[in-house]
Amino acid sequence: MRRTRSTAALVAAAVVAGGLALASPAYADPTPAGTFRQLVGVGSDTTQDVLNALAGDTVAGQSYAATAVKSAGGAGLASYDAIEPGTGSTTSDITTRSGGPSFLRPNGSGKGRLALSESLTGDKFPDSTGVAIKGQVDFARSSSGPSFSGSALTYIPMARDAIGVAVRGSGLDTLTVAQLHDIYVGTLTTVNGQTVHPKIPQSGSGTRKFFLSILGLQDSDLAPSVQAVQENQGNSALTEDGALVPFSVGSWIAQNNGVAPDYTKTSVAGGGHLAAIQLPGDAGATSPVTTVNGKLAAVDAYYENATFGRDVYNVVPTRAIDPTSIFFDKDLYDVFVTSGSHTAALASDDAEKVIAAFGFVNESYNGYVNLANKHVKQGGLEETGVSTAVPDAPRLKATTGDASLKLSWTAPAATALPLTDYRVTLTDAGGAVVAVKNVPATTTSYSFTGLALGKYTATVTGDNLNGTGAASTWTGSVKYKSATTATVATTPYGKAPKVAVTVTGSHGVKPTGKVTVKEGSTVLGSGTLDGSGKVTVALSNHLKVATHTLTVSYGGAAKLNSSSATATLKVTKATASVASTAPASVSHTARAKVTVKVTATGTTPTGTVKVYEGSRLLGTGTLSGGKVTITLPKLARGKHSLHATYAGSATVNAKTGPVFTIKST
Repeated sequence: MRRTRSTAALVAAAVVAGGLALASPAYADPTPAGTFRQLVGVGSDTTQDVLNALAGDTVAGQSYAATAVKSAGGAGLASYDAIEPGTGSTTSDITTRSGGPSFLRPNGSGKGRLALSESLTGDKFPDSTGVAIKGQVDFARSSSGPSFSGSALTYIPMARDAIGVAVRGSGLDTLTVAQLHDIYVGTLTTVNGQTVHPKIPQSGSGTRKFFLSILGLQDSDLAPSVQAVQENQGNSALTEDGALVPFSVGSWIAQNNGVAPDYTKTSVAGGGHLAAIQLPGDAGATSPVTTVNGKLAAVDAYYENATFGRDVYNVVPTRAIDPTSIFFDKDLYDVFVTSGSHTAALASDDAEKVIAAFGFVNESYNGYVNLANKHVKQGGLEETGVSTAVPDAPRLKATTGDASLKLSWTAPAATALPLTDYRVTLTDAGGAVVAVKNVPATTTSYSFTGLALGKYTATVTGDNLNGTGAASTWTGSVKYKSATTATVATTPYGKAPKVAVTVTGSHGVKPTGKVTVKEGSTVLGSGTLDGSGKVTVALSNHLKVATHTLTVSYGGAAKLNSSSATATLKVTKATASVASTAPASVSHTARAKVTVKVTATGTTPTGTVKVYEGSRLLGTGTLSGGKVTITLPKLARGKHSLHATYAGSATVNAKTGPVFTIKST
């Protein structure tokens, strides 16, 4: 069940009635010692105790095993403190996986996000002198938003906290933003007669980052007198009158109610308390806390203030909570993400009771990941000096098939962070997403089948840890398949070759339209299909005598893709016919003339004609218009048997004509 929110007053009453506040020794990190769980989190001091409780561990003597948050598959949380439990050491190591490396405990939101980033890149934590921690961290606890732009990490809001100012001394009961600004830059050293001693949480603290943003300051603006102390530990910060330090209100409530390990109550006994703050735009001051049944509780107006209220986050790799990604981690998704009908395990009723008990205010957006919600943030890898480049667009090729689309591409140029995957998205003519597919970097093609006919747009991007690269786009129509077949018989020169073409369509669609016959880029002929999808295309009768490779292309129709076929046409030489005309007799003193006519279907032969008597050459002539008249030499008296021979040409075969006779007298 999702609630809009749980009020702090009701929470405080529940804490008292339920007996959650037990004054017992504190435990932290996964318990018992040596326990390893699947979903490892590090970072923020502000949310470490509530995450420890949500993990089912023992916190301040109270066991939360009965309400441990787990994924649907049973994966549990392993939340590691910002400083070593018991000793308070900031230089101790942790081991988060069985057999994994030991590395410096991440202290604060910034260090937690850095550890998560380097768990993804495989770099060394916390710097080049540290230890490579690839795969050792799954999420980071964070009480502040991104420090680096990008989309690699998603900041999932869990609850609402607020920044208060813990002070010691009655002169600091009420403060303004202007006073706080001047105190921390060193221009205001006394308030109400009280000398001030400003403190600030350690570098990398989310509380420090958020507090400075309230004041409009950077670390470099802080006065040299400002002392760094461990975040959310009043005992070590409020050591003298006039001391003040920014503090998580949720953590202050949890510690003083005995729900979280006590790093503050001793200072409270010495006069430490949270100052009332004049919130921007208000005439008077507002206290961050109130008392309900003897226990501290949050003041909603302070938590919801846009300046001093803040969301606290669980930071995860963006691709790990994307159900379409090959890097999708369902366990991580189940625990942290609320989307549609899916509710994060951290947003269950039991979990929100625990969250409220630790001084935070539950909000309806617990687990939201849609960036349309202003409470959801995205940021880049939190690692100084790492390349932020994303891949260029791959080179894309698209081929349509039978209600299908095949995309193939070549990899873009390499980037500093290696290519990890490709994302393929298909949208319809109205812009609605039809399908999204994520494939490994080793895959360079993908096919969509069973598509409805229509216009589509496909995009392909290459991704790395920084996020999604530039897109290559194809837009076109998806239709049914057509198939083209073509046959053509061997044809002599001079006779028009005829290409018989048949086009068929799948899904019972009858093809309509034109077909075109080409040789290379030269169009040889075209025709329009009849009702049965057939057409015969007649080509020129003067194609070169040779073997021709023809491409027969169907241009497609409203429901059919184009298709093509090849056919081999062999054009042979034409067959000649030779006819001779000569006088029946001639005087032996005269020279007879023989007229030879050579014909062939569809062409007028050219070339040479010779007249023989047996093997003896009597005369030679060149055809003109298919004819030639050859004057013979004087023939001896008697009967002569002669024949004419055509030598042939590039387009007509050679041919010898019939024997004819001339009588010489």
